Amino acid sequence: MLKFFGAFLPFSAFYWVIDSLCLTWVVQRFNAPLRLCEIAPIRASMYLLALINTNLGQGGVAWYLHRRAGIPLIEMLSSILFIGLMEVYQLFAFSTLGVIFYQAGSPSQRTMVHLLRIVYAVAWLALAMLIGFFALVRRSDRVRAWIAASPVRAFARTFVQARPRDYAIVLAIKAPSFLASLIVQFLALRLYGISIPFVELVLFLPLVFLVAALPIAVAHLGTSQAAWLIFFSMNAAPAKILAYSLAAHFTFMFCNGLIGLIFLPRAARELTELGAA
Repeated sequence: MLKFFGAFLPFSAFYWVIDSLCLTWVVQRFNAPLRLCEIAPIRASMYLLALINTNLGQGGVAWYLHRRAGIPLIEMLSSILFIGLMEVYQLFAFSTLGVIFYQAGSPSQRTMVHLLRIVYAVAWLALAMLIGFFALVRRSDRVRAWIAASPVRAFARTFVQARPRDYAIVLAIKAPSFLASLIVQFLALRLYGISIPFVELVLFLPLVFLVAALPIAVAHLGTSQAAWLIFFSMNAAPAKILAYSLAAHFTFMFCNGLIGLIFLPRAARELTELGAA
């Protein structure tokens, strides 16, 4: 158990650092000149809200930065939405590599991989169309005026300003956290007595994370475990896969919550000062 905890605690700290770097870069690029040392504590403390629901944690970050720097809340939510979209496509990027290199071992897996290839082709086309549309908004006065007059103008602010290189930069900043998660899960599975080929993890683990991120469950419970069973039940007994998914989930959430608790007093103090001001 200590080895299991020892694998996830450093990863949680690394995940927090990458998460904070990404948020800092996006805020500096699109919203306000805040520093990493100002953003990292609130990013950590909001992991406590994320224990209940990921979107609640993201909304808490947006609200705090709105209060802290005077950024309009909807514009801050636009930047958070931009990061969220890139987090999804980061998973797509790694899983696409898995689709290319994975050799399916059963007819059901072959069917699944073929379907994934279609889904991923559509997903990457959708991203290209989104980037192309907002490039058109920047070039066309008529389209820009239409966006400015629409109710979604504030939500679209970050996307209108973002160039293709901004998408690539956010993907590059976030990529190390997923690579680290692959390594940690690969090692933790072996500590649990489960052997899953690394390429298979590259293919299916992003899908587990995508399903877990759906805003339909409390603390990611249920959806994540169902995804583990769907994609990895052929590698070990379903009961063992379910037990591992719960153990890994609670250990990671506990480590994130521990980091959040460390920074909660500072975040609470700053919010109190802002309220008094």
